[in-house]
Amino acid sequence: MERMFPAQVLGHVPVATRLERAVHDGTLAHATLLAGPDGVGKTTLAEAVAAAVLDAASWPGGLRAHPDHWLEDSDDERIKIARMRAGGGTPETGPSLQDFLSLRSYAGGPRVAVIARADRLTEDAANCVLKTLEEPPPRTHLILGAAHPERLPATVLSRCQVLGCAPVLSTEIRSWLEGVHGVPPSLAGAAAALAGGRPGRALELATVPGAMRLETEAVEALLGAAGTGRGGALQAAAALAPPNNAEGRERALAQVTAWTGFIRDVACIAAGAGELAVWEPFQEAARTWARALPPGRIADILGRCVDTADQVWQYAVPRLAYEVLFLDILTVTPAPPRTAGASVGEAFEGPPGPASTAPRPRAPRRR
Repeated sequence: MERMFPAQVLGHVPVATRLERAVHDGTLAHATLLAGPDGVGKTTLAEAVAAAVLDAASWPGGLRAHPDHWLEDSDDERIKIARMRAGGGTPETGPSLQDFLSLRSYAGGPRVAVIARADRLTEDAANCVLKTLEEPPPRTHLILGAAHPERLPATVLSRCQVLGCAPVLSTEIRSWLEGVHGVPPSLAGAAAALAGGRPGRALELATVPGAMRLETEAVEALLGAAGTGRGGALQAAAALAPPNNAEGRERALAQVTAWTGFIRDVACIAAGAGELAVWEPFQEAARTWARALPPGRIADILGRCVDTADQVWQYAVPRLAYEVLFLDILTVTPAPPRTAGASVGEAFEGPPGPASTAPRPRAPRRR
């Protein structure tokens, strides 16, 4: 079978092959949910499926100009019901999902609607989508993407064919950055290693000014706060925490991801797999943590970082989430002062102490 999807669909070979075959055979499910981390390529794959179904290459202007294609890919924190229900469209956003589906096919063939971040649907919006899934219009395909499919109603999940999009190999991402986007090899290698298998995140790190610096400074701040006691932990949390808004939460997620990556390096080194570490500028610091901490404590800190990312995603106030995290992992005997001109990732004394036996605190969430 001739390959239908473009070269921009990076990785995901088993899923892409299955979808290509379904499009070719005319057996594509009415509703498909692509699950995987943010930036892993779910939307790119969904749009490739839409282009293949609609034969968009032969349409003037391509897929985005095709009248039988509908896409919700906004940066809104929550996708409200107006974007889904009949009559909810506006001149700025275009027709709602149900408005789009109420029309006849312009080209006389199938129609495809893509909801790139379906896990951001409000409860009312998700229920509106559910009605469409329960009574699907003929020759219509809905493709949903979700980094957190568990946040969708079970009734929506049960009506979708769920396919997982796993992280992409860093070697593939590096080659893609160099070959497709012209990123210099050294920068491409660093971005690919730090992206955690997410091509979209790698592209951002490699091409957006300041993106790599944000992550590097976040790790430097974490190391600088280690061993400074409760006061130092709270001061670091206040200094690092971004505003409590959509842009601030995106920044917070990037910072917490950087800390998670550093602790992952510590875990790899402690397990004797230092070749898997990716934060090259902080290898000495990671080795220091690995020598000083028992494996159970490293795993606990890693879990706390993952929990914090989850809390921020669920609208926890970043500063409160940071305070809870830092008080848990950084309040130990004060470390000696760092000397002027100290190198990035310089070893420190007094890394996080033993795991607490108290119940794990959680940051308050904004309702």
